Amino acid sequence: MNFIRREFIYIWMVIFILGVNLLGPAHPHKKDAPDKKTISSMTFKDMGITEAKVKSFFESGRPSALFFKYGFFIGFFMLMLGIAMNLLFFLGKKEIMSGANAQKRPVSWDMSDIVRVVIITVFSGYVLSAAGGAVLKSLHFNIDTNLKLMLATLLIDIIAGAAIIYLALFKYRENLSSLGIVFSNFYKNVISGITAYIFILPLLIASLIISILFLEAIGYKAPSQPVFDVLLEEKRGSAILFFTIFVSVAGPIMEELFFRGFLYSAIRKRFGVFTGVLLSGALFSSLHANLAGFLPIMILGALMAFIYEVTGSLVASASVHILHNSIIVGFIFFIKEIIR
Repeated sequence: MNFIRREFIYIWMVIFILGVNLLGPAHPHKKDAPDKKTISSMTFKDMGITEAKVKSFFESGRPSALFFKYGFFIGFFMLMLGIAMNLLFFLGKKEIMSGANAQKRPVSWDMSDIVRVVIITVFSGYVLSAAGGAVLKSLHFNIDTNLKLMLATLLIDIIAGAAIIYLALFKYRENLSSLGIVFSNFYKNVISGITAYIFILPLLIASLIISILFLEAIGYKAPSQPVFDVLLEEKRGSAILFFTIFVSVAGPIMEELFFRGFLYSAIRKRFGVFTGVLLSGALFSSLHANLAGFLPIMILGALMAFIYEVTGSLVASASVHILHNSIIVGFIFFIKEIIR
């Protein structure tokens, strides 16, 4: 009974969420029209991307062709540098990172607070989505699917961030540094993050290739990726700029606050560093990727948890996250240039 009284509001939120999913209107089945195959679920062959087409693009002399030519050169340099760093590391010739300034003090929140933040976020998302839909309908104002997707995602991130700040700063009287919001040694932490990403890059690429080959061998068809489809299909300059900033910068910063500053710290407190790094990486990946991307994204998530453990600052892990997402967005725009 004490539990019910203490968690009364969260219990009602869970009941509401279950009710919406179990008693809400079923999704209509469209039998008259086949499901549209989205761009992100297509292969390069399906998109019409061929070696000749790529070569023609690079020889076109367009500013975008020059930009991507240098971009691929930098990417290749980063890969070679990463391989060299791995060789030096495993040969014992170079120490990649030191453990100075590692996060030591356990935080006040625990695993139950992670559940509370998730419940608050999902509940608020349902309520605000319904309220927003009703308001827009009453005003006869339509928002296209792409913009609605990004605004909804931004809203969810803001709600989760607000819940985390409230619990950490007001409920537990912690300071911002307990969430990794530390700006001392800012540039050093940025460099540490970039260095760590370059170091892990060969493993990310190798794990992605292995995953794709294995899933192709068993006949797995990758589902569509809504964010990729938005960036590939959107034509409005202002919307593309908003999506790019959100996916490359704003989204990673909010996710680092949740996954590393909040979630990893609670898991670490309960299970220790090793389990915390792996489990937080697995949870991070499960919410971001299909099966083809699960292993590389888990490795990336584990890296970001590790570097947060080493530096005690979200600046380092956010640098990794922003760099990775920026590369992915750049590759999406490269595909967009080829197929347009």
